Amino acid sequence: MTERSRAEGFGDEVRKRIMIGTYVLSHGYYDAYYLQAQRVRRLIAQGFQAAFADQCDVIMGPVSPTVAPAIGSVSNDATTEWLGDIYTLSVNLAGLPGLSIPCGFAPGHQGQDLPVGLQLIGNYFDEGRLLAVANQYQQVTDWHERRPEVGQ
Repeated sequence: MTERSRAEGFGDEVRKRIMIGTYVLSHGYYDAYYLQAQRVRRLIAQGFQAAFADQCDVIMGPVSPTVAPAIGSVSNDATTEWLGDIYTLSVNLAGLPGLSIPCGFAPGHQGQDLPVGLQLIGNYFDEGRLLAVANQYQQVTDWHERRPEVGQ
């Protein structure tokens, strides 16, 4: 059961990240990498807290630097795969609530319009406000109802 639960449901990229993390922590690199990563994580969380305290209630930004990949497309470029997560990493590291909602389309693979995501980030224990902002956005836009045209 343990072997199946560790193997099923995880793609190659997730398994690779888990294995690298496990290797680093188990081979004497704890102080060099893990403790330094914890310090960086704390700085990221402090940066978000400063923004929420003085400047804003919700942070909005892109989910990804590119449009969504086409269904069935496969990328063999690990750097591109990693960069796809670049805008959501800090939210996860800080442990903040975040969500993604559709906000448009842009030309993607072979000129086909593909979805663009808007990321909303809230403060700790402020999920209600985050959901309210997402709801208001969807009340005044119809991106969540649109579908890309197939065969462009």
